Amino acid sequence: MRSSIALVLTAAALLPAVAAAATTPAERSFTRDGHTYVYSLTPNEDGTTLIQGHEVGSSNSRFRLTVKGTRVSGQANGRDVSFRTTRPLAPVAVAAN
Repeated sequence: MRSSIALVLTAAALLPAVAAAATTPAERSFTRDGHTYVYSLTPNEDGTTLIQGHEVGSSNSRFRLTVKGTRVSGQANGRDVSFRTTRPLAPVAVAAN
């Protein structure tokens, strides 16, 4: 439970940092409390953004979050999560093929 809370709080803190992202799903990473996580951002046609990733070296610490405006919901470590952020993500651009 403690690691789930830490992961969700980390994801919430990450939202402003990923707001500047303007590429298609490229793997990114961050480290918190000695744990490294990798994730990707995927813009959806409905205006939401999907953030999904996992803790490096652990197949159990996965997260999949959908962001719409200031509302974030999804799963972290197999648990349902839902929270609000202080500001929405900037639109994530889709690169032309």
